[in-house]
Amino acid sequence: MLDQRREGAGEGGKTDRKNGSSMRGDIFPMFGSVISIVFNIIVLLLLSSNTGVTFDTKQIYQNPLSHGFGEDIDWVKWEDAVELAMEVNKPIFLLIHKSWCHACKALKKTFQQSNARKAFKTLSKYFIMVNTEDDEEPYEEEYRPDGKYIPRVLFLDKNGDLLSQFKNKKAEYKNYAYYYSSPADVLNSMKDVMRHYNIDVPEMKKGAKLKPNKSVNEEEKPDKEETTKESTKSKKSSKSDL
Repeated sequence: MLDQRREGAGEGGKTDRKNGSSMRGDIFPMFGSVISIVFNIIVLLLLSSNTGVTFDTKQIYQNPLSHGFGEDIDWVKWEDAVELAMEVNKPIFLLIHKSWCHACKALKKTFQQSNARKAFKTLSKYFIMVNTEDDEEPYEEEYRPDGKYIPRVLFLDKNGDLLSQFKNKKAEYKNYAYYYSSPADVLNSMKDVMRHYNIDVPEMKKGAKLKPNKSVNEEEKPDKEETTKESTKSKKSSKSDL
């Protein structure tokens, strides 16, 4: 009997030690995760207090709809644009570009100028902002008024209908009226649309003036989508589409 009790006590002790070890194994990873979260919060708070910067989740986590044209802009999906525009009664800004397009990359780079960014962000509040990349673009012919070249900036009414009168007044190419290579020209068209709807254009802070690009290099020329993405088509067919 005594031996049996000792044997039972020994087995019970082993079980308790095993359970205790298992609990410690579960607790330590959880404890480590909590420590990591607390540490990250402390770092953010210290950076905020030392630099005077306020952290916004939109700035910390990349907005997948920005496509490099600014995470400080309230971009929306094309599928949601018309419904939202009708709800808030705003015109639509539609930028169509491709990830492989040299002219699109050049425009993206010019928009990184600090003075352009501030003005673009200010005016964007008066539009439903959409920027489509690659297969996201609408394929209705209405949104290809003079061809499939890229980048194209189109302005639409709240119903999604093209406002064809708002083109690039200083377009370098006569056959590409909706092609823009300069932030200044984009901003000017945005202001024209606002005036069309009797929206007061806010005064911009004076700074370095944004001048349209007078000389256009090969990277800044509009890309013909057909010749790059649909190489199986003939050149004659590509030109007829443009």
